[in-house]
Amino acid sequence: MPGDAIYVLGVGNLGKYVAHSLMKEAPGPVTLLFHRSSLEDQWRSAANGIQCITNGVPDTRSGFRIEVLPSSAQSPLKCSNKQYALDPIKYLIVTTKTYMTTGALELVKDRLSSETSILFLQNGMGTMDETSAKIFPDPKARPAYWAGICSAGVYSTDPFTIVHAGKGPLLVGLVEGPNTQNVPTHDQDAVLTQNTMVQRLSQAGVLETSVLSSEAIRESQLQKLVVNAIINPLTAIFRCQNGQLASNPPRLAVMKLLLEETGPIVKALLHTPSDMFSNQNLFDLVLSVAHKTRANTSSMLQDVQASRRTEIDYINGYIAAQGKRLAMPHVHNSTVVRLVKEGRTIQDHDIATLFAIRETY
Repeated sequence: MPGDAIYVLGVGNLGKYVAHSLMKEAPGPVTLLFHRSSLEDQWRSAANGIQCITNGVPDTRSGFRIEVLPSSAQSPLKCSNKQYALDPIKYLIVTTKTYMTTGALELVKDRLSSETSILFLQNGMGTMDETSAKIFPDPKARPAYWAGICSAGVYSTDPFTIVHAGKGPLLVGLVEGPNTQNVPTHDQDAVLTQNTMVQRLSQAGVLETSVLSSEAIRESQLQKLVVNAIINPLTAIFRCQNGQLASNPPRLAVMKLLLEETGPIVKALLHTPSDMFSNQNLFDLVLSVAHKTRANTSSMLQDVQASRRTEIDYINGYIAAQGKRLAMPHVHNSTVVRLVKEGRTIQDHDIATLFAIRETY
C-alpha cells in the first residue's frame, strides 16, 4: 500500500545501507528522495539499484521509487511514478547531514502531519529541536519523532555502491513529545504492531534493530554525543587518526579537559540520573571507542581534509549551547568549535596556550 511506503531523505552511506537492507529483507515500498537532479543520472547509471558488498559478495536491490526534490518549495517535483507523487508521507527516515535537515524537510513539509513518524538517523543532536522550531512550530501538527543510532561500518565506492565493512546494531526509540502520549514506548511488541516503519526495520535482520524506551534512546544518544565531541574535533585539529589521541600525553590531557567540561553538561540533559554518566565512565567509553577505531580517520577530519562543512555545530556546538543555557562552563567546547571552523591545525606545543593546560603531562 502506498501509505505504508518508507521514504528515505538523504542517500549518503547510511541512507543507502538502510534502504538496501529494507528492500532485501523487509520488502515493501521504499522511496528515495534525491536532493539534487544529478543523482537521477547517477541512479540510471547504476541500473536503478543499490549494490551492497558484504565480505566481498555483491548484492544489488532494485524496485525503489525515486523522487527528485525541487530546489525550492515553489519548484516542480520529479517522480519515477506519478501515481505516488505528492502522496502524504507517513514514514520518513532522515539521514541527511545535520546542517541540511531543515532545508530538506522544508521541501516535503506539506506532505507531513501529526500522523507522520520521522526517524532521525544522524550524528550529533539538535536537529529535532530545530525542526520543531522552523518546520513544525505548532505542537499539534508535529510528527512523532524517533531517534536512531547506527553502529554499522559503511562506506561508498560508487554513487550507489556501498561496502558493509563492520557489523553493528541499529538502536531506535520514540522521542517523548506532544503526539506520543498514547504510544507505549515501554512495550516493544506494541510499538512494532503500531508502527510499520519500525516493524520493517526490525524485520531486516542485517540491521540488528533494537527498539528502546524513550529514556534509553536518549541515554544512548548522549553517550554517542560525548564520544563524538571528544574524538571528532580533536582528530580534526590535530590531523590524526583516532588512536593517535590517547597515545599522546599532551593530547590525552586535552581529551580529559574537554570531557571534564562536557560530562556535567550532558549529565544535566538526562531525564533520569544515571551512574553511566559519571566523568570516569564517560572517559572510559571514549578511550574504548578510540582504541577500537584506532586506525580510523574520523568523519570530521575527512570533512576538513576535503574542505567540506563539518557537523561541529551539532556536536560541540550543541554542547556549548546547552552549557550556555544551563549557565555551566563551556569554554573548551566553544574553543574546539572555533578551531574546527577556522580549519586550524595545531601542534602539541600549542596546547598550553589554546586550552590553558600546564605542561605537566
